[in-house]
Parts: sequence; structure tokens; C-alpha cells
Amino acid sequence: MRRWERLILIRGSAALITAALVLAVPLCVHGAQEGTWDRSEDGKYWMYFYSPGSPAEDEWIEDQGKEYYVDSKGRMKTGWVTDKRDKNKYYMGEDGAKCFNMFTPDDHYVGPDGLILESFDTYRKAVKKQLERLMKDKAYKEREDALRPGFMLWDINGDGYRDVVVTDQVQSPGRVVLTAVWDPAEEELVPASEADLEGPEKSYLSYNQDSQSVWLTIAKDSGERDCFQMEDNGFRFESLWHFELEYDDWGDPLYYVNGLKCDLEEWTLALAQADQEAGSPVTEGLLPLDPETVKQAVDCSPGEELPLWQP
Repeated sequence: MRRWERLILIRGSAALITAALVLAVPLCVHGAQEGTWDRSEDGKYWMYFYSPGSPAEDEWIEDQGKEYYVDSKGRMKTGWVTDKRDKNKYYMGEDGAKCFNMFTPDDHYVGPDGLILESFDTYRKAVKKQLERLMKDKAYKEREDALRPGFMLWDINGDGYRDVVVTDQVQSPGRVVLTAVWDPAEEELVPASEADLEGPEKSYLSYNQDSQSVWLTIAKDSGERDCFQMEDNGFRFESLWHFELEYDDWGDPLYYVNGLKCDLEEWTLALAQADQEAGSPVTEGLLPLDPETVKQAVDCSPGEELPLWQP
């Protein structure tokens, strides 16, 4: 269920916290055997011994609620480890313990079971690539900070994934420059609407709380107006309302709704109905489109989206 409160949530990127491995005389249990940690003969590695001269090899070791891995030479591993049993990759911290719910130094994210969330990594890279492309545009670079475009990550089609929205300005936006929906099957962003950074028409997104639907409205100075509704779990905006205003040879206005001629009263009632269906304009949640803010918004823990990214 889509909720406005989930429009954008920036949390600081998880930091890798390392701690010294305290190994005074710790006991470790693997199956029915107990053992102790000790240094290798050259003093470079920690090893786990079931008995003097008998180190554990190629095994997972549990110690005081943490998991460690020793390789075929009995050396405790740090960094990335591939489990030979399930072929999954896990990240071991500088203290050798398996890491959970954090970003690794090489910009991957591991979840609550320690598995790398590869789809989440792919999503973050795609979003940053899309936003970086816009930031490299000449029209963007020529704008002063106060007029820089804005962006937000917001689920606009109700599937739970945060999609990309870009506006011409972060403050008092006048038009929607881009909407792009995440396709989890293809693992790519699908453009739903695109417009030039500079242009005559006005456009905005709105949200109907009752129907939980997102709308895109585009209005021109000529009086022409289009209202589109985002498909539920889809990737495109569907045109539901089209208003046209023309003038005859005598200069009298001619009104059309969805291609059908009508009088002013019918036109006004149809406009009111379209506005009601579209809901309230989205006026909050925009962030300045700059590299640092993009990184903070994209490189944050998945939070409520976590189940979507788990393998």
C-alpha cells in the first residue's frame, strides 16, 4: 500500500564499524567440539584449534553470538567469503565477524542474513546513473543554486519500490522533468514521462489519498490540459482527461472534453471532476539535485523495502 509518509526517507549511509577481536581465552563451540583461538606460527593470522596442532579448516565457527570463517589453511578470513556449501557471498569485518545490515567498503549492501543484496545494488546504481545524467546536462549546469532542479524517490505505481521523480526546481516547481519507474523483473528504470528542463507548459504530480493513485497533469497557456493516471503496478501514465479550448472565426470560445464539444458549464464541471480524481498536488519531499544529496538519498539502508530486495 502506497503511503505519502514513504515519499522519501534519508538515513545516513551505514558505516562499517570495526572492533578489535578480544581473544583472551574465549571458548568456541562447533558442533559438539570446543576450541580456542590462537595466532598462527608467523603471528599473522588467527586460527581456531580444537586441540594443540589441530586447527579447524574450511569451517564456519560460532563464538559469543558471532560467526567467523576459517579457510582451508585454518586462517580466519576477513572481507568477502564465498560459502562452498550454498555458493553465497558474505562479508566478514576487520574483526573477522560476519556483517549484517550495512554497507561494505566496496559499496555493496548486506542484509539481515548476511547475504549481499545484489538487486538493491543494481537499483542504486541505476538511480544514480539516471540522476547523474541530468546533472551533466548543459541546462542544469547553467542554473544558479536557487533554481536547481529537485528530485525525490517515491513509489508512484504502488509496487513498493521507490521510483524517480525530477522537477525543474526544488522550490516552487513549475514542471515535472522526469518520472522513471523501477522494473524489478528487468532490473531497470523505465521512463514514464520526460520533458525538457525549459519549456512553456506547466506540469505537476498529485496524489489521491482515497484511491491511492498518482496523477500527472500538464497544462498549456492555450487552455489545453491533460490529466494522466499512473497504472497500478505499471510503468506508464494513462490519459484519462483531455481538455481543449479553441476559438471560432468570430473569436468565440469552443470547449472540448475528451474530443467531445461541450458548453462552458460542462467544461467547468469536467475540470472540477478531473481535479477531484487527481487529488492534491505534491508539494513536499523534493530535495536539491546535487551529487551529495543524491548519494545520501540513494545510498541508505532499504528500511521498509528490505523484503523486496532479499534473494
